[in-house]
Amino acid sequence: MLDAQSESAWESIMRVLHQAAEIPVTPQQEIYDERGRFVARVDLRIDGTRRIHEYDGAGHRDAEVHEYDLERDRALLAGGWERHGFTSKHLRRDAAAIIADADRLLGRTWSPRRLAAWQSVFDHSLLGCAGRARAYRQWRRAMRETGQLQQGEGSSPGCT
Repeated sequence: MLDAQSESAWESIMRVLHQAAEIPVTPQQEIYDERGRFVARVDLRIDGTRRIHEYDGAGHRDAEVHEYDLERDRALLAGGWERHGFTSKHLRRDAAAIIADADRLLGRTWSPRRLAAWQSVFDHSLLGCAGRARAYRQWRRAMRETGQLQQGEGSSPGCT
């Protein structure tokens, strides 16, 4: 599920959310103005639209980065692009809203099947309880086999 073009793990997670929900995107799309001058390279462009989805981690609030981002956002807006920024919280908790908004943009009706597809991927990843539990079992088994863990040691990861 990884893409070599991706610049962060959360950007990859955002792309997988879009793919699971059948939202057609182009990663690392380069945007140029009407004169052919480079404006920005964006995380995801929703294909057939002028909508951009980007992951904004904490580094984007560093004063110099934030100033650059604001200038970049104005240049995108001037070119008719609509930029939507997301944090890890949005990707973990607001997938339904992201998918529903993209559905409206693409002129299609809401389908809970698309959210369920993303939820299945999420649940079985390290972000979800089932995925963490599976990884934990595999790590414990490997540690026991190498003598790094004795039978009965360690506790399972809590999921709430």
